Amino acid sequence: MPFKPDILVTEPDSSSVLLIVETKLYEVPSGSDSQLKRYMWEMSCPLGIIASPRHLWIYRNRFTGYSDDSVEQIGQFAAPAKWIEFEKRSSATEFEIEVQRWLELLQINPESAKVSPDTRIALSESVFPTLIAGQIQAAGPRLRT
Repeated sequence: MPFKPDILVTEPDSSSVLLIVETKLYEVPSGSDSQLKRYMWEMSCPLGIIASPRHLWIYRNRFTGYSDDSVEQIGQFAAPAKWIEFEKRSSATEFEIEVQRWLELLQINPESAKVSPDTRIALSESVFPTLIAGQIQAAGPRLRT
């Protein structure tokens, strides 16, 4: 099945993608990171996130090569504590909406991130500047389950 991200951050008035976000309601299946990395490389996107109720994996495209080998994982970080409640729900759509709302809140006020100190540092070094410069949107229609 082709990779389709859940959330995009684009440059205003442009189709240039600044951040790709993939949400996973359950633990991330193997191969998800390679799909994200390939998509980031194909779209010339500098930043990517895989978000689950427990973790955030942040990726950066270093643009150092002609393949997805130029995309590296910055690290795995603790997700906001309240996201753990989504493991009990069966709706991936609700989780996607929660992650997008969280990003929109961070765009307005980066200090509102309720995350561990390590996660805050990683977000401030890579994600916050991208959010401030971009427009956050769902990557496609969301069907409620």
